[in-house]
Parts: sequence; structure tokens; C-alpha cells
Amino acid sequence: MHDIKRKVLHREARIRPWGNSQGVRLTREVLREAGFDPYDTEIEVEVEPNRISLVPKNKLTPFQKLFDGYEGGKPETESLWEEAEPMGKEEW
Repeated sequence: MHDIKRKVLHREARIRPWGNSQGVRLTREVLREAGFDPYDTEIEVEVEPNRISLVPKNKLTPFQKLFDGYEGGKPETESLWEEAEPMGKEEW
């Protein structure tokens, strides 16, 4: 398997008060480098010990995810049924 090397950029940011919370401001450049749309504000925050990750939020519902990539049409028949031998009195 090929080793995929990703470009990792290290930036510094400060945690600042933001109303009753704390916030970190990210520049458009940083968001673009990470592959985010700077104007799309829907993200998921994953929290681990000593690490906070921002992940693009998948806007599909679990049901919609089942059909992701489906372009319509009848699915192909599975070859397993064509190779199967009758096991009882059924007729094929």
C-alpha cells in the first residue's frame, strides 16, 4: 500500500474570551488550506485529551447516507444466485 503524505501546516492561535465562552479565530487562508469552505459554518467538534478537531459536518441524514452515490436504475443481479444449486424440491 502506498504511504500518503499530507502537508501539515502548523499555525498558532490564541483562545480569547467571546461573550460567556471562549473562541479561536481562524483565517480564511487556514480554512482553505484545511479544505473547508470559509462561508460554510456547519462543523462538528471532536474532543480528545489535549486535542480538539474540527470536522466538516455531513449534512446527510443516516437514511440519505445509505443512498449516497446511487444514481438510480435497477441494481445488477448477483452472480451467487446463478451459481447456487437447488437444495430441496424447489424448481429453478
